[in-house]
Amino acid sequence: MESMTVKTPDGIAWYVERFSPSDKTTPAKDATPIVLIPSGEGDCGNLREVGTLLAASGRHALSFDMPGFSRTTAPKEAYTPTTPEGVARQIVGLLDTLQLDRAAFFGSSSGGGAVLAILALHPERAKCGIVHEVPLGPFPGFDEIQRKSDDEVSSICGQFFANVFIEQEENNGKAKWDALGPEYRSRLSRNYVTWMRVIVNGYETATGELATVENLKKRPIFWTVGGMSDSKIWQQDFDVAGKAGIQVRTDVLHCMHFPYVSIPEKTADWIIECVEQA
Repeated sequence: MESMTVKTPDGIAWYVERFSPSDKTTPAKDATPIVLIPSGEGDCGNLREVGTLLAASGRHALSFDMPGFSRTTAPKEAYTPTTPEGVARQIVGLLDTLQLDRAAFFGSSSGGGAVLAILALHPERAKCGIVHEVPLGPFPGFDEIQRKSDDEVSSICGQFFANVFIEQEENNGKAKWDALGPEYRSRLSRNYVTWMRVIVNGYETATGELATVENLKKRPIFWTVGGMSDSKIWQQDFDVAGKAGIQVRTDVLHCMHFPYVSIPEKTADWIIECVEQA
């Protein structure tokens, strides 16, 4: 893995991680680079294992911290408010600077929303989109959390991410989340406040508005909901995808909201399968 800072003309200094096959690795037949987009907490640290596995399979992968989160610095107006259209434009601008014309895009949660926005607004840049559990509208109870102090928001979200979004004993999910380390969790303690203040819930609602049948048909989309998740929570995913003839698979990733943390090998295999099928 190679980490770097990449500055784009919009004033963003991106923290980027690039994953490339070693000289001893047989290159994949499909050389399409794979872009791994973080979810709402905005930090690519939990995607590193999947990026490493993709590189070991002979593929090039890329991830980054989102503007205003963790190690990516940006003017406040670049992420306040955060919109799917704006995020898509920023990511395409990063790819322009890196001279990457076309890629496959993967994202879970708000990262999946960014994938859908790129496919809708910049379809010429995408081979396909691979998304997992995409919020397409407001989540009940989040408005109440938004009214709390920054310290309270950070504490509540930290508990929520570690104890609700990921499996506990199954897949050793909680242990794998904890293994991301104290430095990662320290970055997230700040990110949770930004996430709750500038993304929830307007970003999710705008994602749902972008997910029209016409937009969802522009490029191939592979959509999953975790086999251990409560499908009722993600009913909008089934409804919206179904109108565009997209099957939401629940039999592929036996996990909850963070497959790249709890089942990284299976997640990497699924991404590869989708890219080869697209």
